[in-house]
Amino acid sequence: MLCLLALFTLKAQAADNNYQVEISAPAPLKELLQNHLEIIKWRDNPRMTPGEWQRLFRAAPKNIEQLLATEGYFSPVIKPSLQENAATFIAKFQIDPGAPALISSVDLQFSGAITLQAASATPNISQLRESWLLPAEAIFRQEDWTQAKRRLLSRLMMERYPNASIRSSKAEVDAKTHRVALSVAIDSGPVFRFGGLRIQGLKRYQPAVIENLNTIKPGELYQQSSLLALQTRLLESGYFRNVEVTADTDPNNADSASIHVAVEENKAIKLGVGAGYSTNTGARVQLTVDHLNLLDKGWRLTSSLKLEQKEQSISALIRLPTDSNNYRDSLNTGLVRTSIAGQTTTSGHAGVNRTWGPRRTEQTVGLSYLIEQKQLDGAPGTDTQVVTASYGVTLRRTDNEFFPTRGYLFNAQFAVAPFDALSGGSFVQSYTKAQGYYPLTRSTQLIVRGELGMLTGNNNAPASFLFRAGGDQSVRGYAYQSLGVKQANAIVGGRYLATGSVEMVQWLTERWGAAAFVDFGNAANHVQELKPVFGYGFGARWKSPIGPLGADIGYGQASKEFHFHFNLGITF
Repeated sequence: MLCLLALFTLKAQAADNNYQVEISAPAPLKELLQNHLEIIKWRDNPRMTPGEWQRLFRAAPKNIEQLLATEGYFSPVIKPSLQENAATFIAKFQIDPGAPALISSVDLQFSGAITLQAASATPNISQLRESWLLPAEAIFRQEDWTQAKRRLLSRLMMERYPNASIRSSKAEVDAKTHRVALSVAIDSGPVFRFGGLRIQGLKRYQPAVIENLNTIKPGELYQQSSLLALQTRLLESGYFRNVEVTADTDPNNADSASIHVAVEENKAIKLGVGAGYSTNTGARVQLTVDHLNLLDKGWRLTSSLKLEQKEQSISALIRLPTDSNNYRDSLNTGLVRTSIAGQTTTSGHAGVNRTWGPRRTEQTVGLSYLIEQKQLDGAPGTDTQVVTASYGVTLRRTDNEFFPTRGYLFNAQFAVAPFDALSGGSFVQSYTKAQGYYPLTRSTQLIVRGELGMLTGNNNAPASFLFRAGGDQSVRGYAYQSLGVKQANAIVGGRYLATGSVEMVQWLTERWGAAAFVDFGNAANHVQELKPVFGYGFGARWKSPIGPLGADIGYGQASKEFHFHFNLGITF
């Protein structure tokens, strides 16, 4: 009972007392002290007592000196005072930080193989010294000092010298003159070169699945970026759930450092069922079946059955493993039925494709056969077939693939139907699309987009090769593919296409933003008939975990209608 009474008395006393701290100092330093000073951290503790408050008050000046030293102030004048008014205890600190310490000299000393390399090799000593983050006469801050050493070391470890280390570092402070002399001794260690692959974790696939995706040649100089690129390619291949790529950094093996690849394979067969909604094609249910080791050859089968309000399809895509020449071959087939703007099209296709090159510059050639039936509201139907050869190239030059802020994306596609007997006449289809990103300020972004399409030759080309506009990725403010050529009671595709967009995004937080846009364009059978219609509006942007997500309200100036548009990701 006595112990309980004592505890109750202690808590009651703490609750009745009020502890305050007042700091007089320049604004940036005041914020630093308010965030990290011990007496402030503990003042609201329910078990605080006047005795403990006195102890914290006596320790505060030393605590203040330590915190100010991290910002380069080594000779502060601190005037503490403690006031007691009834049950209120006020600790006051008047602080004159004095002059900040400036860096008087920087001495970077290098040892190891870097002292013997050619002057043109990178990284080299001259470049490292020029890029040092804390030059003479800069204000000394502990955070900057730590960051400068970390960056110096990482530049060596990223290229050529993965075993680089800091042997010693020293910051000598002269409090009287407010000067700091810096010295860092760095040992680069030996130059490393890549050796062969060592693979762990394969169960179903042959080593060639990994070896053909590896572009690192034995004898190449070590670069961490090469290891990361290989890891990314293996993850993107679809075969593996987890991938870890490292290099042997034993100095005894520096001339031929093995590349260790540890993988965890995905399940061979995956089933998926989903539902969703698209502002272009309506509500959707979908069944997918993926087989990652078809016929035990490492062939990847992706098949899907998709039922949407305006489009229904069944498709299959077989992708062969990347071969030793970095070619990626595939076979595809499918059946699609669409009913949009008074035109109902049913088509079946089969084709083969070959793709090569990195994602930065990706090229594709293909050969396909298409048979199509087209029906229009108020007009008789038509049947067509075509054999085409195609070529496409995609350029990706952005600072971030998922959330680009600067750079551009470009895609060009060309399809040729050279056989009159199989196509009812020859034609050439050309299509280009470009999208650019430019940061006007740190939080304001300009996005511009344009696309052009043209079909020359046969007037009986299938509808799949003609152009319509309108919808999420086209001219917002108009229904999906509602812009084109009027025929009977339907809108059909035209032989020419031109659309564009100018969009401004203002990021309000790190992930949320607001957008305003103007879109324009149309499709027609003759260039002189390409009279653009305009759509404009505003929307919201979110950097979601699976890619950029946008929701827009667009007003079509010609249709005098509002349309809601929703899109996820960047289509290129």
